[in-house]
Amino acid sequence: MPRAEKTLALETTPEKTPLNSQAYLILLLLFIGVFCNGMIVPFMGFFIIDELGRDPWEISIYVGLVSVLTLLMNRQFGERFDKGARVRPLIAISAFAFLTATTTLSLYPSYWVIVGFISICFSFSNASTSLMYSFGRAYAEKQGMAITAYNSYLRSMTSLGWMMAPALSFFLAGQWGNSFVFYTAASLAVLWVILWFFVVPTDFTAAAKEPSSQQASSEHKSLNHGLWLAATACLFIAGAHILTSAALPLYFTQEAKLPTYAPGLAFAIKCLTEVVVILMIPYAMQKYSPRTALYAATLIAMPTFYILSQVDSLPQLVVGAALEGLYYGIFAGVSITFVQSFANGRLGRATSLYMNSLFLGGMLGNVSMGLIASAYSYQTAIQLSLIIITIALVVLIASRRSDRAVESGLSV
Repeated sequence: MPRAEKTLALETTPEKTPLNSQAYLILLLLFIGVFCNGMIVPFMGFFIIDELGRDPWEISIYVGLVSVLTLLMNRQFGERFDKGARVRPLIAISAFAFLTATTTLSLYPSYWVIVGFISICFSFSNASTSLMYSFGRAYAEKQGMAITAYNSYLRSMTSLGWMMAPALSFFLAGQWGNSFVFYTAASLAVLWVILWFFVVPTDFTAAAKEPSSQQASSEHKSLNHGLWLAATACLFIAGAHILTSAALPLYFTQEAKLPTYAPGLAFAIKCLTEVVVILMIPYAMQKYSPRTALYAATLIAMPTFYILSQVDSLPQLVVGAALEGLYYGIFAGVSITFVQSFANGRLGRATSLYMNSLFLGGMLGNVSMGLIASAYSYQTAIQLSLIIITIALVVLIASRRSDRAVESGLSV
């Protein structure tokens, strides 16, 4: 194994302090926050049309506002974290913003209130995931816990939350009406606030790391190329993943003529495989570096996209869904550690950039799917993911030289 990859692997080997009760509570706090956001994010478009009777194009105004504001909030929270701001007030802003938004929607559901006020609240709550990743990583470092292992557990909480929350929202809406979704979300937000009060230490800040004069000079002269290349690779992988994920349900039912339950079956198999793989990542990282794992993820993704684009039976669907969960589980389990390895002491900035890359990749993937499917087919959209994942692999290879900077602590 090359020297730089050995360095990355050794830094993240799960060999130190076992998880304590506080570490588990941080995972629970992240899960509740993700679950709250997961209940609302995919539901709002449906609510705006079904409950408020607005036109589909009006969803774009809301989504555009929330998207831009979330990107900005991720960056702001990351910068404040790196400057030594206390974590407790920042997490409080996210939790109380979500509670305020869902309570307002429960009492006064109006489109213009959603656009002018609720969108701002949800941008603050959406930024909590990036902040929790930074908080969890910093806590693991201070306690001497294995970083890759704890990052994987953090990422698995996100996957679990998104597996369950959207389904719960639409189930509640179908059984008791749209407003009941907001009542439930507001109730969970109260739990989020209670957990925040008891879990987050009052004085916790990121560990102070004074950059050397050489490092400070380097950061002023140029961008951290390694960090930006790592985030760009994540953007392309996320884009390919979302492009395929968005196209698969319609491809299965409309073009492959599979039963209507096929998309749900594929999603369940994919998510189950993904979570299992994420939880196994810490053990694999005892032998392999995050970079090597990302190479494997992209190489597995290539035949996966081809197989998924050729599915015409349920057995093929099962194989394709399992492979999708395998490659994305590897990516999800190691990507945050990989990006953070280029942080150069600015953990919040690196984590927010990582989250923004996933967010942008997902947004571009969703938009592209509609355009490609309209012009060609859903199958074509899935096949295009092959090209995008190949670009991601090229970017990963191009960032290889930046590993020297990880060893020395300097940006390239």
